[in-house]
Amino acid sequence: MRSDIKYLGYGLAISFFIAALIITGFIFASAGATATPAIAIPVVVVSPTSIVITGTPITPSPTFTATHTETPTATNTPTSTIAPSPTATLTSTEMLIANGEIVITGPLPREQQMRLYEVSIQFIASTFKESKLVGEKINGVGYGSPTIICGPLALAILQGAGLIEYPDIVPYDFWLLNPYISKDRALVNRVFPKDKYEDTLFKTPINKFDWTAEPLQPGDFLFIKHGTGGNFDHMLVVNRVDSLGRAYAVTNFGTANGYIINEMPLYDPNDPTVGLFHTWTAKQNSLLGSTGFGGFEVWRLRSP
Repeated sequence: MRSDIKYLGYGLAISFFIAALIITGFIFASAGATATPAIAIPVVVVSPTSIVITGTPITPSPTFTATHTETPTATNTPTSTIAPSPTATLTSTEMLIANGEIVITGPLPREQQMRLYEVSIQFIASTFKESKLVGEKINGVGYGSPTIICGPLALAILQGAGLIEYPDIVPYDFWLLNPYISKDRALVNRVFPKDKYEDTLFKTPINKFDWTAEPLQPGDFLFIKHGTGGNFDHMLVVNRVDSLGRAYAVTNFGTANGYIINEMPLYDPNDPTVGLFHTWTAKQNSLLGSTGFGGFEVWRLRSP
C-alpha cells in the first residue's frame, strides 16, 4: 500500500513539473509576440585622432583647420569703402616749386623765399605809364620814374618780404644810392649789418663772370657798377632761382617802348646770350643802357 502511495506521489510531482514547464512556455511565447527587444547603448570612446563606437566602426568627420588667405572671400555682407584723403590744393607759388620754376636754395628759409617771390611780382608793370605809377607808390609822386627807380624798388621788395628789420628806413632812402660815398655806405651797413650779411665785391664784368661757380641766391642784393663803357649803375634783389640755375629779379630796365618794371632772368649759366646781364653788356643794346663792366657787389644773408 505504501509503495503504491509512494509511486503515486512521484507521478503527481512529475505531472506538476511538466505542467509548470508548459505554462512557462506559453508565457514567454506571448511576451515575445508583444514586447520590444532591449536596445544595446553603444559606448563612445573619444581619442585625439579618431572616434570609435564599440561594435560599429565609424569614419571620423574631417577636421578643418583655419588658414589665412591673401584673397578675401566674397560675402553678401555689405562693406564700407574708406574714402581717399583729400589732396591739398597747391598755391601758385607751390606749383612753381613743384615744376622747377622756383628752387629753394641759399640761406633763406623756404617760407621766406616764397614770400620774397610773391611780394616781388606785385610790382610788375607792363608799360612805362603803369611802371611810373608803381614807382610813385613806392617812392612818392615826382620820384617814381621807372628809369631810376631801381634802388627804392629793391628795398621795397626786401621790406615787403620781411627781410629788412628797420621800419624807419623807407624806399626813398635808396634813391640814387651810391655805396661808394661814406654817407650811403653807412646806410647800407645799417640795412645789411655785417653780423648778419656777407658783403662781397666782384670786379669781374657781369658778362664774363662764372655764374656756375658763384651763383646768385634768392634774397641777394646787388649793386652793379657801370664801369668803362657803361652809362648807369643799377640795384636789384634776386627774387628766385630755377632748376636750370637761372637767377631772376623784378627790376626796371629799358625797352624799345621805354623803361618798365618786370621779372626777367639775369643770366643763364648754360647760355651766355640769355638774360639782362647779357643785354646790358651787349654793344647792340647800348642805346637801352649799359652797365656791369665794373663788376658788382652783393650782400647776402649769412647761413644760420
